[in-house]
Amino acid sequence: MNDDDHARTLIDEIGEYTLRVGREIGWFCEPLTAGRGREYLLQHTLRNRLLSAVLRPAWMSRCPDVEVVRKTIGQIRQELVMDDQLGVGHTAILRQMGRNIGLTDAELDKAKPHPLVDAAFNIWENICRSRHWIAGWLTTSADEFILSTMPENNFRPEKWQQAFDLDEEKVFFFRYHLKADQDHAGQSVWLPILRHVSNQTDREEVFTGLASALVGEKLFYQGICEAGDAWDARRGAKASATHDAR
Repeated sequence: MNDDDHARTLIDEIGEYTLRVGREIGWFCEPLTAGRGREYLLQHTLRNRLLSAVLRPAWMSRCPDVEVVRKTIGQIRQELVMDDQLGVGHTAILRQMGRNIGLTDAELDKAKPHPLVDAAFNIWENICRSRHWIAGWLTTSADEFILSTMPENNFRPEKWQQAFDLDEEKVFFFRYHLKADQDHAGQSVWLPILRHVSNQTDREEVFTGLASALVGEKLFYQGICEAGDAWDARRGAKASATHDAR
């Protein structure tokens, strides 16, 4: 196998492995409850800021590929400052999505990471700051690949319409982001890896970094499920107590 075939095989393995892990994560395929939906938006609001303010700049500072750097700077601008197609940054439509399901601005502003989410954040930051820059790139794009590629997962707008009784306009965030995620992650997006992985040592370093990042992915969603299930239980107990009081 020549170096080009070796790198191309790596890209295929990255995609297959990432999707295999995604299928093991309960949040994607289990019923989307009100609690799990609320907690996803709260924790993703924190992650969204971390991705573009900390994690992407960390690995990008060591990236020798100008094409990748320029595209990533454009992504950061879209997330935090301005998407020219929308006239606002993605953080603005994310917050509006939170309001659409009943979250207040105070809840969004005061959100704290669940302990498992906090562990995921620390794993991801360590990879982006200290491991191969390609491992950092994959750390900040693997989730986008899962969400936009795995069919019937809970990022799909129709799932939110069903769970929260929303019309099409109110799930714009998810509809729009599915397209954006396809532009930010996947085998075709990751093709620049072909220019930089030329030996077995590099390949192993990239793949072990990805494996660690996906451990963080599991922790992130486990934290969301635990917090969301606790919220659902409290709401159920409150509703039961109100019914008994009558």
